Amino acid sequence: MMTITFDEFIFDRRWRRRALIAAIIWFSGCLLYGTPATLFAALLRTLTPALQLQNVAGSFWNGTAAQVFWQQNDQVIALGSVEWHLRPWSLLWLHPSAHIVANYGEQFFDARVQLSPLGTLTLDKTSGALPASILSYWAPLPARGQIAFKLDRVEIARAQLRVLQGALYWQQAQWQWNSHWLALGDYRCELQMPTAQQIRCALQGQGKLSIDGDVNVNVSERSWALQTRIKIEPTLPEDFRQGLQVMLAAQPDAQGQLVVKRSGRW
Repeated sequence: MMTITFDEFIFDRRWRRRALIAAIIWFSGCLLYGTPATLFAALLRTLTPALQLQNVAGSFWNGTAAQVFWQQNDQVIALGSVEWHLRPWSLLWLHPSAHIVANYGEQFFDARVQLSPLGTLTLDKTSGALPASILSYWAPLPARGQIAFKLDRVEIARAQLRVLQGALYWQQAQWQWNSHWLALGDYRCELQMPTAQQIRCALQGQGKLSIDGDVNVNVSERSWALQTRIKIEPTLPEDFRQGLQVMLAAQPDAQGQLVVKRSGRW
């Protein structure tokens, strides 16, 4: 009677498992190798209906879209050209992930995106930049400069933000006052989520209007709190400095800084 040792049995199971995985990968690769990039674009539009891709080319694994737009209600934002690289192994483990890059002049977006079977969207090593004027699509802010971000990790589950770690930047910030554009400085917001539903921004800025403080947002309670010190250079127009003091309801201290403590709900 032929006997099989334990080591041979384990090796046989491992070999069969590896052979099965290799067969699945080979079958999936053959199935999708000739699939056009329009399939990936269709899946992406299903996940994010606001995205509109035009002039799609390439394959399911590696494709491009010459023009991409984000449409929300009556607002349309041009994102430029988009390129994606899908990782085959991610489909095998039911966690599809891709490297996505978008470019439109000085505006860009670069992220590694992953979607879990439960619908959790994860973004790793995400970076990008866009003109500050794009904020006017949502609010009438007379702002110029560049909004940049470097996010180490972002997780969104069931339409709720679960993890947020990274930084936001407002570079070469300008603000329109009367008919003039005032150069303010460069600003950084270090983002963290100490607990669930709470977002903290460690705010720092250098320039003619310097800032050092914190902004805390409680999403579940729909509340926010601002505590910061602001120093305004005398070279800025006097009516601007006075208007800022009135808006912030703060008076200069002995060092000439505005101590601001504000909170509210939305």
